[in-house]
Amino acid sequence: VRRKILSILDSIDFSQDIPEPLQLDFFDRVQIEQVIANCEHKNARGQVVCNVKYLHRVLVAEVNALQGMAAIGQRPLLMEEINTILQYVVERNKLLQCLHAKRHALESWRQLVEIILTACPQDLIQAEDRQLIIRDLLQDVHDKILDDDAAQELMPVVAGAVFTLTAHLSQSVKTEQKQPLALPMVGQSQYVSMLDGSFTSSPGSESISMGFASIGDSSLHIILKKLLDFILKTGGGFQRVRTHLYGSLLYYLQIAQRPDEPDTLEAAKKTMWERLTAPEDVFSKLQRENMAIIESYGAALMEVVCRDACDGHEIGRMLALALLDRIVSVDKQQQWLLYLSNSGYLKVLVDSLADDDLTLQSLLTPQPPLLKALYTYESKMAFLTRVAKSQQGALELLRSGVIVRLAQCQVYDMRPETDHQGMYGMRDPPVFIPAPVERYRQILLPALQLCQVILTSSMAQHLQAAGQVLQFLISHSDTIQAILRCQDVSVGSLQELASLTGIISKAALPGVLSELDVDVNEGTQMELQGHIGRFQRQCLGLLSRFGGSDRLRQFKLQGDNAEGDRMNKRDEIELAMQQV
Repeated sequence: VRRKILSILDSIDFSQDIPEPLQLDFFDRVQIEQVIANCEHKNARGQVVCNVKYLHRVLVAEVNALQGMAAIGQRPLLMEEINTILQYVVERNKLLQCLHAKRHALESWRQLVEIILTACPQDLIQAEDRQLIIRDLLQDVHDKILDDDAAQELMPVVAGAVFTLTAHLSQSVKTEQKQPLALPMVGQSQYVSMLDGSFTSSPGSESISMGFASIGDSSLHIILKKLLDFILKTGGGFQRVRTHLYGSLLYYLQIAQRPDEPDTLEAAKKTMWERLTAPEDVFSKLQRENMAIIESYGAALMEVVCRDACDGHEIGRMLALALLDRIVSVDKQQQWLLYLSNSGYLKVLVDSLADDDLTLQSLLTPQPPLLKALYTYESKMAFLTRVAKSQQGALELLRSGVIVRLAQCQVYDMRPETDHQGMYGMRDPPVFIPAPVERYRQILLPALQLCQVILTSSMAQHLQAAGQVLQFLISHSDTIQAILRCQDVSVGSLQELASLTGIISKAALPGVLSELDVDVNEGTQMELQGHIGRFQRQCLGLLSRFGGSDRLRQFKLQGDNAEGDRMNKRDEIELAMQQV
């Protein structure tokens, strides 16, 4: 029996007949299309249509303006061609009205589905039924839009519906995974229907708590393939449509993420060898199979995602970068990293940091413009940091000159004055837009984290990496020294100190001066050595500041002011001090 919600979807015809293009003998087709566009308006129903009467007056006036005997002789032919144009416009209006009605019906259907999935409690729609409903809806809506005859104008609404459904599917599976451990009893098949649809275990087995998905991994694979097909169908255009699809794909990939392991004594008993030799669990299996499906789409999919990550509107770029981040994190064969490097997209992302410099500087004014550029920058740096977490990725970033680009950016030298009223992290910002110093830290901390990860990962080229990072520190030495001298005990200032001390301890190594990309004569070497020695002395000076009575006094003040959820900031300060 077909679900009623699917029967409603069946009533919407995704195909659409398109009028034949105009074939004109007298009028110029490009100019006629422009005149038709100028005559368009919104009617009472909000539909964009062409005013046929107004268009007729415009065309007749054009014919009447013609002079000469030739024009008079051709007037009947011109009037006949005007009738052809008007008939075409009438058909075009019908097309626009029909597409508007279909988009409106699809949007209404999407809202109905969202209300059903959001408002219906668990006792009305059980978790297993909920997942099966979402599976059927996703498969059907994909089949309809992927049909060769489906109208491209319906893609945006369908992509929104796919995003809604995938978000609910991911949430449903995660909720099922978080359910309390229950021993399987007769009639409780949902407790042993694992991601692969065939896993069974005995009562009390440890693997019962590993996570559940009632629809089975084969259905999940079908959903993934259809989602990837949808992305490829959009081609070079429709980036806003792909924005919804990238969000959907991110939600889907979350399903295979293992829940955070509880920090218990039982978990602590496992040795590293036991963890390495443990059998593959359902999450790793699904993750591996997902990656195999993604890689089967080859360079076509890579090209689309990488292009969107480098170009386009901000939200599309952020989601494409987040998707690349997620894929690179699970790509054991590093096929995507290889493509990013060989095709030049990684180099484009690195070089774009220099282009972001002026825009980021404008964000440090008291009344900044929109913060979209900041969020795009954070997404870009998060992805580059993900790439740097592998040895090969760190090497590719060094080859691309990412540290050199960071050294050239002047925004890191524009550190605002510290807000002393907000010391100790005890005052919440009064408005949504963070203070200039907080915005500056949102720019600086990702760069410091990237440097630290590159230093950690670049084992074979560690001296080369250390040399480039030292150049970055020396290029912004005034800012670095100001941070090391800063007396604030806020979370942000301590995070800056923790990152810097970690970087300096890894970068200021014997022999590192020979790796600097500068002409080192005796005077230059003494100057560089002076910078390094100054950094090291300031780091050593932090020991007396955070290791003695000052630290106790700061925590006493912090404890006196902390209330309720403010204890989280105290924990963050404790962690940052330990890292320093």
